[in-house]
Amino acid sequence: MPEPAVVAIQPLQLTIHSGSTMMVTHREGWIEHPRDGLFDHDTRYLSHYRFTFEQLPPTFLTAERAAHDCAILTYANPPFQAGPEPVDELSLLLRITRVLDQGLHEYIELTSFVARPISFRLMANLDCTFDSIFEVRGLLPTPPRVIRSYWNDAESTLTCSYRDTWFSRDLRYHVLASDSRPVYSPSLLIFRVNLAHQQTWRAEIYAELTGAPLGRYAGSVVRGAGTQDADDRPRLQDGASVAARLKRSVADLRRWTESLAAVETTNRVVQRAYDQAIRDLASLRFQSVDGEWYPSAGVPWYNAVFGRDALITAIQCLPIGCPFPRAVLTRLAELQGKRVDSWTDEEPGKIPHELRVGQLSLMRKIPFNPFYGTVDASLLYVILLSEAYRFSGNRKLLEEFIGPVEGCLRWAREYGDIDGDGFIEYWMRGPNDYHNQSWKDSGDAVVYPDGRIVPDPIAIVEVQGYYFDALRRAAEIYRALGRDARADDAEARAMRLYTAFNEAFWLPDEQFYAFGLDPDKQPIRSATSNPGHLLWSGIVPPDRVGAVAERLFRTDLYCGWGVRTLSSQNGAYDPVAYQRGSIWPHDNAIIALGLKRYGHWEAANRIAEGIFAASGYFARGQLPELWAGLDRATTFWPVIYPKANVPQAWAAGSIPMLLRAILGIEPDPERRCLRLNPTLPDWLDDITVRRLKAFDGCVDLRFRGTGTETSFEVLRTSGVLAVEPEEATADRGMTFVGGGRTARGSRSL
Repeated sequence: MPEPAVVAIQPLQLTIHSGSTMMVTHREGWIEHPRDGLFDHDTRYLSHYRFTFEQLPPTFLTAERAAHDCAILTYANPPFQAGPEPVDELSLLLRITRVLDQGLHEYIELTSFVARPISFRLMANLDCTFDSIFEVRGLLPTPPRVIRSYWNDAESTLTCSYRDTWFSRDLRYHVLASDSRPVYSPSLLIFRVNLAHQQTWRAEIYAELTGAPLGRYAGSVVRGAGTQDADDRPRLQDGASVAARLKRSVADLRRWTESLAAVETTNRVVQRAYDQAIRDLASLRFQSVDGEWYPSAGVPWYNAVFGRDALITAIQCLPIGCPFPRAVLTRLAELQGKRVDSWTDEEPGKIPHELRVGQLSLMRKIPFNPFYGTVDASLLYVILLSEAYRFSGNRKLLEEFIGPVEGCLRWAREYGDIDGDGFIEYWMRGPNDYHNQSWKDSGDAVVYPDGRIVPDPIAIVEVQGYYFDALRRAAEIYRALGRDARADDAEARAMRLYTAFNEAFWLPDEQFYAFGLDPDKQPIRSATSNPGHLLWSGIVPPDRVGAVAERLFRTDLYCGWGVRTLSSQNGAYDPVAYQRGSIWPHDNAIIALGLKRYGHWEAANRIAEGIFAASGYFARGQLPELWAGLDRATTFWPVIYPKANVPQAWAAGSIPMLLRAILGIEPDPERRCLRLNPTLPDWLDDITVRRLKAFDGCVDLRFRGTGTETSFEVLRTSGVLAVEPEEATADRGMTFVGGGRTARGSRSL
């Protein structure tokens, strides 16, 4: 595993974000490229933005994020003419502190190191187009829009407005303070700057983003954690207020970090990856729901309410105490389908895929308010409630959400299985629908071995595993609520699915599972990462697990950085394609947890090593959404996918999920204890986890050793919480058993 920061792979963009607001620039900090912009509520407010010296671009020096919502940018001047004499390059220093806090705040300092007094023009170039985020991404054409601009000289405010019947968006660019008054020319603010040697010119700017409506599904509070009410909004009139804003961000991050489990290890790669994952999860808190948080899927393109992403992230982060599960369960229950609508794919009981609140969604020009085109979110909803109960033992949680769970199961039976064969299928209902509606939802993701795209309807493989798992967990939920008859029915349905699935999807000659079933109910024989999810779901018979694990690690699928989404032997393979050969950390974390469930702890550790090793090459140890599936032996470091979201919620969540697999953490709600089955790899032979929460207690644990010789020590406990080694069992049921052996534990307090 590499030392961190030997190579620090940076994202191609510089992004800061707070709640629904985000600013996407190129690495030099300006909005100039087609996908750059200042965004809020799925609308791009600023489509062009930069400062110039006498219309000449500044010389870039540094641009770094001080926090997820703050960037500090430093520039110098190019050579230019100021009056009769030239100004040498690098003799002026421009420093911009940029903060997102209910809009864009900028504090600007320009210092002269020219030996004589100089006078010149500093210009702010800006343009508003109010594009939809779908237009910015190139998914839809951009129609002409009439933008009206008005300059109020008395208030030094530029207002740009867009109106379309009842929809509106406004940007108000306020020059709150400046050492010289600006003059306005179309798309240009001009400041006359007069400076002596070592004198500093200052300005404060606030870009206010407003508009109506946000939509009936916009949610409760759609802004970042730690932001202020409008009356308390900070103004950046001097460096002290900038420091105060950063201090609040740091304090908020500290509170968040101290509320979650902490990891301590001498392995610096693992330490960096975990600490950055905690920061990423903090930054992606998107909507406040009853004091807990709904996570944004990712920045910049998925900074919205997503069903599948939030459900998986909440599952991943349960062991470390993230306050996501209740918010996710609550918000998605509010959005759960109530009718049949072929435009949005809504069906009774169905959990939505995506909610957008931009103009195109609100005017029903695109079906995203919300869009229900996913077949796995409803099943993952049941799984999340089960996991939340298993870590809390809170029976009231089951009572509160049993209604939405039953709706999910009814949807699966009545709408998800369109032909009555017991499997969940998806298909396009209209021209704007997604062709693929599992987690690999790009239009070219599901292919035959020769590379041809599979037509719909498709019964994708991992969704059948999720369905089996959801039914078994539903049975557990019903029994906890004393509804034994319904529990028996759910278990019977699960076993019928188990038998039918293992007959229809198993490829005896390949000793692997098919990618799915095509419209003719023929197996799609492409080798992919998807069958690895079946191990997590528990639908694989024990006598087939070894073959599945072996197939996942053949060199056409496993490249050293993780399991590829698609085999390199497939006719459609492309290591830099979105889902046809790339590496997704969340995909690999699910596979690792499944391998550990069946006792293949060495294989689980091998996947974890690849993902952690890749993190060591990314700046700050921050995992992107995905990276290229190129061979590790020939590339030496991972190659980032150019349009990857960074941060991405389930990429960050893959770190605690991988650690859960390594440490073998499994809750037992009946006995209110944590069962542990640690199998540490040799590159992580000593790790301490503090503030590990379950039920009504909290525990600090230290793990030492490697493989089957790993032991754990209880350092501290509080509340009602027992910790025990995992016992091997012949019938795993829903437990994660590690290799048919018992970890040694000690209990020194």
